[in-house]
Amino acid sequence: MIERATWEEVISDYLELRMEYTKREVEVKLPKSRALAIVGPRRAGKTFFLFQLWDELDPERRRSLYVNFEDPRLVGATAEDLMEMLRIYHSLTSVPKGEKLLFLLDEVQVVDGWERFVRYALDMGHRVILTGSSSKLLSKEIATVLRGRAITVNLYPFSLSEVLGVKNLKKALLGLEARGKLMGVIRDCLEWGSYPEVVFQPELRREILREILDVTIYRDIVERWRVDNLRALRFLFKLLASSSHTSVTKLHSTMKSFGIAVGKPTLANYVEYLSDALVVFPLRAHVKSEKKKELLGFKPYFVDNGLLKVLGVSDRGRLLENLVFTELLKRGLRPNEDIFFYVTGSGREVDFIIPGEELIQVSWKLHPENRERELSALIEASAETGIEELTVVTWERYPEGKLEVADRVIHPIPIEKWIEKG
Repeated sequence: MIERATWEEVISDYLELRMEYTKREVEVKLPKSRALAIVGPRRAGKTFFLFQLWDELDPERRRSLYVNFEDPRLVGATAEDLMEMLRIYHSLTSVPKGEKLLFLLDEVQVVDGWERFVRYALDMGHRVILTGSSSKLLSKEIATVLRGRAITVNLYPFSLSEVLGVKNLKKALLGLEARGKLMGVIRDCLEWGSYPEVVFQPELRREILREILDVTIYRDIVERWRVDNLRALRFLFKLLASSSHTSVTKLHSTMKSFGIAVGKPTLANYVEYLSDALVVFPLRAHVKSEKKKELLGFKPYFVDNGLLKVLGVSDRGRLLENLVFTELLKRGLRPNEDIFFYVTGSGREVDFIIPGEELIQVSWKLHPENRERELSALIEASAETGIEELTVVTWERYPEGKLEVADRVIHPIPIEKWIEKG
């Protein structure tokens, strides 16, 4: 039980708290009679985004309360403590008990029974925004414990557009004179990712990324799912980082060849844990047959290129493809629901398919050696799916404009222009 004096101190502190932040380009609407749950990997900026929403919804802080439940003063808090928090809030402010409030509950998953308080607050007509680290509070759990009374928004590290905003380079997208500086920033994101701390503290980026990977991700996953084969988990990270296309069977075979004992079902569980934690996304093929989908395996993408960097990945084609994937993710596309990879009838592969809308191939550079392969896959996939929007995202600019091949139009577009398009 949290003492009254402690609650008074905590509430008073948070009522006075202000925080500087970079405004995120994430559109959310607070639903009526439902909580808004912001879920994402640690260090993606959920707390700062929460303050952004706070300023937008109640800039004068007249009828709202923010609490960070990872505050050491609140260790052991329960749902009953949250009810006490509400009573003390009214005693410390001039807000009448009948007034509707806005609750901003940061890292609420650490509170035992938090969902009971949230349901009560919603029943009373209050608005609730909550955050949770994805490795500890999953979207599917929110749906279960709040019985359908929550809308979930996933928050990821900065998008390329947000990074360019931080660097005051957004206007450079409109002209060519600043392309060198612009591409320097995008190259940093390609190699080091876009976690907010990495963007703001580039001199410490290697140490920050190692800490995110070694301490936060490993610790959270091990604690959350009680993983007891840490050697297998660490090796799995490296295998997924270095694989452009794989399957649980292939992963199991590779581990076995390295003398790492782990069962195939356990390995499949580990992959699912990483997916649930929004750290690794196993992208599946767009096929109707579940059996064929399993046979085709998956393409593993990481939530941030910086994690690939500290895991030793240097292949620029792999990094560019992962960067494009994360941008699609930040545009709201859901892996294996809105976006897949595609394999044609002859076995050619297209990197991304947005069913009914667009086929996207990623290539560092279109040149005579790879042009036929890249374009033929798009043409064949277009014929099979009926999709006519065909895009090749490149790093190096293609000297020509649109390409007309086999009665179809293909749009090669450099990464900086593709950002603008998104």
